[in-house]
Amino acid sequence: KGNFPAFSDIPADEIIDETLQTIAECGIAIEINTSGKTKLSGGWYPADAILERALHFGVDVTFGSDAHVPGRVGDERDEVARRLKDIGFREWVYFKGKDKKVVPL
Repeated sequence: KGNFPAFSDIPADEIIDETLQTIAECGIAIEINTSGKTKLSGGWYPADAILERALHFGVDVTFGSDAHVPGRVGDERDEVARRLKDIGFREWVYFKGKDKKVVPL
């Protein structure tokens, strides 16, 4: 839903699936970002429905708090890890330089 909740009703399943397939084929990760809780969207993004589709297509996930102050670094990391496990993910990734590192949840 992002910062534009009215757009969440636009049918986009097909293009979302195509995009996630391309992301998976290219070996790119998507980020679960917790900064949405400080914005109009009121929560993390992407939405669980997109994360479920990402898992289906084999897309790697990473975590970001989009922290602009030290107190927000890693904000809600444990909650995100639990949610990802509930969805079915077993690992997430981070990058050191351009090298992808896989970490169990």
